[in-house]
Amino acid sequence: MNIINERVQPARLTLSNLISDINCGNYFIDNSFQRRLVWVEKQKVRLIETILMGYPMPEFYLWQQPVNPETGAQQHSVVDGQQRMSSISQFIGGEWALKSMYLDNKEAQYSGKFWSDLPNECKGRIWNYVVNIRTIPSDINRDGITKLFKRLNETDKSLNPQEIRNSEFNGLFINASEEVANNSLFKSWNIFTDNEKRRMADVTFGSALLIYQRSGISNDTPSNINKVYDLYNDVYEKKDKDLSNTNEILGFVDDLFNKNKKIAKFFSSVVHLYSLFVAIDYLKADGFDLDKVTPKLLDFIEIYKSHEITSYPLILEYQNASQESTRSKKSREKRVENLVDWITS
Repeated sequence: MNIINERVQPARLTLSNLISDINCGNYFIDNSFQRRLVWVEKQKVRLIETILMGYPMPEFYLWQQPVNPETGAQQHSVVDGQQRMSSISQFIGGEWALKSMYLDNKEAQYSGKFWSDLPNECKGRIWNYVVNIRTIPSDINRDGITKLFKRLNETDKSLNPQEIRNSEFNGLFINASEEVANNSLFKSWNIFTDNEKRRMADVTFGSALLIYQRSGISNDTPSNINKVYDLYNDVYEKKDKDLSNTNEILGFVDDLFNKNKKIAKFFSSVVHLYSLFVAIDYLKADGFDLDKVTPKLLDFIEIYKSHEITSYPLILEYQNASQESTRSKKSREKRVENLVDWITS
């Protein structure tokens, strides 16, 4: 029996060696294993401060690729450590400074400085900093790497279900969910913060919209999402249709947001946006005149925020369903039902 731990070779490299290998293209990022490259500035700054303070950081895991039979060259896929590796490269490349507001030692000689402004002593500390590398042999297949990555992270509470899901699936449904998440409208609406995008909350939401297209309103639990990812991982015949319908509805939502800032402000949250998205789909299917939606939504918002809400059962029930178990099937159905009933009343 081959024990993976005995075959994963440890090594210690200086950052000078590591950056040289990156620049030569010896290491590359395989996004099917990785979290998104959206570390916030504070995390990047504190990583560099960790190096300058001489504290250790977690290991990097690399996966050997088959050797090029003609040249003998061999690349390595970064299985774990993408964000750290990229942050170090970016800082050395002069892309951002070590803002003092994020440092433990705000009076340090490196405080507020870009790479080019660092004293030579600090640059030397960074170049000579030693990192731990563990290399996985090329004959271990992708399934084995996926299991290893999941095992590495399953006890790490910083990883959420979507991040683990991203390491397990690399098929049609997750790709479609990422396509929805990358819709420029989400950015213009300020739906997700950089940290939420780093934790892939936008991909989870994109999944929810596509799951609605396939299965209707459903519980947004990790197990349910995993089932859909698995079901449509290899064959997703309605992918183009679902993406087209989703983008069409999002486009109508954008028209509503552009017409009135109150509507945009109220519905630019995941809970309310999901409700509005499904409600519009219901209204379209029933042939409702969508030009009548705007005034109804304005009345809805005004009452929702007023003391008179108790006199309007539909809106009161919607509010209650927006505050508890917001991603459950029951709460979602109640919100959509009440919103549709209000608009069509």
